[in-house]
Amino acid sequence: MLFKWHKTGLLEFASLLAALIWIYYRYQHTLNQLHLEWILLAVAFGVFWCLRHKIYLPLILLVLTAAILLHQWLVVLPSSVNWLKQEISAESTIMLNGRIQQRILKEDSVYLQLSSVELSKGEKKLRLPEAVLHFPKKKRRIFNFYRGRQLQIIGQLSEISLDKNRLNLGFTDFRYRNAVFPQAELVRKRNSWVRQLTDRAEFHLSSQALALYLPLTLAKRSFGSRSTAKVFQETGMAHLLAISGLHIGLIYGIILGLVRCLGRLSIRFLEHTRFYTFSQLISLSGIWLYLLLIGMPTPAYRAVFMLSLLVAGRLLGQVHQPLYALISTAFFFIFLNPAVIYEVSFQLSFLAVLFILWFLPLYPHPGENDVFWKRLAKYGLISVAITAAVMLGTWPVVASIFGRLSLETFWLNLIMVFLLGLLVLPSCLLSLFISALSLGNPPFGLLENSIFRLTELVVQGWFGVLEFLHNWGNWASFTMTLDWGPPQFILYYAVILFLGKLLTDRFGKTD
Repeated sequence: MLFKWHKTGLLEFASLLAALIWIYYRYQHTLNQLHLEWILLAVAFGVFWCLRHKIYLPLILLVLTAAILLHQWLVVLPSSVNWLKQEISAESTIMLNGRIQQRILKEDSVYLQLSSVELSKGEKKLRLPEAVLHFPKKKRRIFNFYRGRQLQIIGQLSEISLDKNRLNLGFTDFRYRNAVFPQAELVRKRNSWVRQLTDRAEFHLSSQALALYLPLTLAKRSFGSRSTAKVFQETGMAHLLAISGLHIGLIYGIILGLVRCLGRLSIRFLEHTRFYTFSQLISLSGIWLYLLLIGMPTPAYRAVFMLSLLVAGRLLGQVHQPLYALISTAFFFIFLNPAVIYEVSFQLSFLAVLFILWFLPLYPHPGENDVFWKRLAKYGLISVAITAAVMLGTWPVVASIFGRLSLETFWLNLIMVFLLGLLVLPSCLLSLFISALSLGNPPFGLLENSIFRLTELVVQGWFGVLEFLHNWGNWASFTMTLDWGPPQFILYYAVILFLGKLLTDRFGKTD
């Protein structure tokens, strides 16, 4: 059944109303730091596109969302600045909470770029997606402000200014400490489970294996083997240690396969008209529970959200459009926190998925009647095409931020991702599952010991392959820093996407 956006029924209107209410209450005290001209350009492009294709529900959402953002810039921002200036005049004490994203040293000043900022004075609160804090440089303070720290500052504001809709705040006579947030009972239980699982892994695994196992299963870093992390950073393979789309897709496939295997035990369940729907919903529930267990890291959250949209579309009988799911996911996370658009992980992950989906019609299609060698060759070509698309989409961002261009990353992705999905992730997830079943018992069980030994051999062998390939191919990494501004980036991606569209229209295959 084709999904017609312009046929807005009761469900669509209810969803629209709920979205608008949520956006209003979520952002009525939030400042948006995005450039006004780019927002208006994007809205105008979206409006013309919706009119061209006669899809009216997104058109209404675009117009109303633009109105809400303009309300923030024209009403909320000036009133917030006036409030803070009054507090400066009254020499009042302000409390600030936020997470450090970046530290910049300039002459005699220290600049801290903070995200998820909350300014409070009594019952008055102001929430910002991003702010810049600056103060005089003192040697004893500099190294205490590291990236990722949850910081709480109490003091008096000395000045306030605006730069690209972002507040710049100056403090005097302030004190700082780690920000402490109250934890719910469910969060405390989750942290207890994670600590127990981490302790069992530390009992069974060496420091090097633990440095690979914890990020791949519990999204936790282990600092016992810094040399291991250094190799992943030098090769550009650090993204493999972040739980993202590959990990989520594999976990979803494993749960779905287990549910279908259990369903085959009973003909009654297997032939039930809702068996397909139940199996998909159970698998989705499984990955959402796993996401809660690992603390909902952003890359995994994005992957689960997009997969949920795709599965929901299938279950509702709507057109399967991965690009729509990707764009919806991007807008969802930007609405949650507009500052996320400046995060490198956000930019790289969505650019990678965008280019994979954009060139999707060019990939070969393995057929059910293909012989084994032909199917294997097609899967190899698909891997090469996907890796090439990712490199094409992400190299400008990598070169401009990290100052290098690595051809080594191309063939390392082909080999390391294949081994990760085939051997490393299944063994790590099996160890996590057996360890979870063994909680409350001493860590001396034969099954648990055997599984962890196998996992250690697999992850160390995987890392050994990475080291060998890096020693052989490290010549293919070049120093290259791009000094591009927004016009150059827009021009590059517009040209590449336009050429890709021409290629897919000319040579693309359809099912």
